[in-house]
Amino acid sequence: MKSFWFMLRLVFGALFIFSGIMKLKDPISFADAVRNFRLIGDPIAPAMALFVPWVEVIAGIAVMLDRFVKGGSFLLVTSLLVFTLAIAVSWARGLDISCGCFGQNEELNYPVKIVQNIILLATGIAIWWKYEIGVLPKAQTR
Repeated sequence: MKSFWFMLRLVFGALFIFSGIMKLKDPISFADAVRNFRLIGDPIAPAMALFVPWVEVIAGIAVMLDRFVKGGSFLLVTSLLVFTLAIAVSWARGLDISCGCFGQNEELNYPVKIVQNIILLATGIAIWWKYEIGVLPKAQTR
């Protein structure tokens, strides 16, 4: 069972590392994708376009490491929740947007993307919930 959780963490973390790297390669396109949601404008959208990919990369690495699984998965679940809500709001508003999820500006298929995000959310929550962080040995008292 440990190998299942280990592999799940590796795949989950690698997905976000890849996603973050693809966004870092073209931050201007990602900033445009963030603006297309019409929830935030400048200067916050470009700042997010520079900040979010680094969070994804660092949190993705953290999920893969034993000591930082809970923190990394918490960050990724939180960002997934925010972006899933933003996608749902954009869908409800009838906006025709691109996600920018993997650095691509392809038209978004709302139902598919929401289902994908729900699966990723469930995976991230399961990792966060299941993984017990290694505790440092307590200092010995005399």
